[in-house]
Amino acid sequence: MEQALTDSQPVSSLDDPHACDSCGRGPARRLVIRRHVGMLYLQKFVKIEPTLCRECGTRTVMRYTGRTLVQGWWGLISLVIANPFTIIMNLVALVQARRLPPPQLSSI
Repeated sequence: MEQALTDSQPVSSLDDPHACDSCGRGPARRLVIRRHVGMLYLQKFVKIEPTLCRECGTRTVMRYTGRTLVQGWWGLISLVIANPFTIIMNLVALVQARRLPPPQLSSI
């Protein structure tokens, strides 16, 4: 009887490794998304690695890339190396997100 109760309990989306960290839907995959802030003498790099579905992944990549396009060019190293690298890597993450099938509602 105890085994039957354990097997019938639903698994939450937090326990599912293929569920979106943001909305809980699937399928989802781990994406590496970057943001760069260039300053005259300093730089700031931000890197997140969430598991996201197609919609949440596309939205997050676009938000981070948009901020990079505005804030990333202020500095010589940022202009030549860091910002173009960040944009290219975010394009890779965007392609990975867009290749996922549309998210489905949870079966729970």
